[in-house]
Amino acid sequence: MKDDLYTLLKKKGYKITNQRKAIINAFLHSEKHLLTAAEVHNTVKINNEDVNFSTIYRNLEMLLEIGILNRVNLDNGINSYELNIDSHHHHLICLKCGEAEMIAYCPMEEINSNIRKLSKFTPIDHKLEIYGHCDKCK
Repeated sequence: MKDDLYTLLKKKGYKITNQRKAIINAFLHSEKHLLTAAEVHNTVKINNEDVNFSTIYRNLEMLLEIGILNRVNLDNGINSYELNIDSHHHHLICLKCGEAEMIAYCPMEEINSNIRKLSKFTPIDHKLEIYGHCDKCK
C-alpha cells in the first residue's frame, strides 16, 4: 500500500521526500482514522524535530490535491485528513471526545433518488457525518 502511494506521488510529478514519507507513515501507523495537521506534525516531529508545521500543512494540501488524502470538516471547525484508500464510507463522530469511526453503510442512493424525483437537482457527490456519543462517552 505504501509503495502504491509513493508510485502515485511520482506519477503526479512529486519527489518522495523524507517528510512526505513521514506524513504517509503517520496515517498508515495511526490508531486513529482521522488526523489533524497538528497531530500529523506531532507524529512527524518524533523522528524529524526540524520539520515546520507549515511544511506539514503544505504537504497535506498537496496530498489532498493529488488524491492521496481526503479532508473531513468536523463540527469543531478543525480540518482532519484521512488516507484515500478505503472504499466509500461515512463517519460517526463523538461529540464528547471527538473520535471518528468509519462506517461503510450509505443511505444516499435512496435519498438521491428522492431528490431527483422532488426537484430538478442532480446530486453528484456527498459526505455524511453523523454526530453522537461513542461507547466510551455514553
